Amino acid sequence: MILVQQNLRTLPEELVRSHADHVEQLDLSCNSLKDLSWLPEFEQLRHLVLDSNRMHEAHLRTLTRPMPQVEVLMLNKNEFSDLPTTMRLIRRLFPNLQYLSLHGNPICPDGLELQPFSGYLRYDYEYYSNYIAQSLGKLKFLDHGLVQRTYQYESFPLTSYNGSPLVKTTSF
Repeated sequence: MILVQQNLRTLPEELVRSHADHVEQLDLSCNSLKDLSWLPEFEQLRHLVLDSNRMHEAHLRTLTRPMPQVEVLMLNKNEFSDLPTTMRLIRRLFPNLQYLSLHGNPICPDGLELQPFSGYLRYDYEYYSNYIAQSLGKLKFLDHGLVQRTYQYESFPLTSYNGSPLVKTTSF
């Protein structure tokens, strides 16, 4: 079911009643969703697209129960800004997620909106993708590619983006 650019804040009750029992794919991009409490009624839902809804972590908290049947979740171009909180919510609400896309959110250092500064984003994106891979064990695809579970990154960068050392050492 495609309900793109309908200026929805929630899904009308009559649509939930008439479609919840058979919809497997739902695209609600480019709306103004604030309340997702109706979403678990869609028990057959496998693919959920919520791009460009100005959503943040509080909107996910309106979900009343987990949706283990959802395998694909698209949350591109929203306002998710707290990576640990977002991952805790997604892990609890969508425990069997295989594909997740968060492009265009403050938590996603993908460089899409940070061009000419994207040269330093490789480290940031590796940290972000590894954090998500650790949080969502069943995830196979993240944003634009396969999930890499390498975990070979430093806990913090040793140099700043301009090359100066962040950690000062002293010699004895």
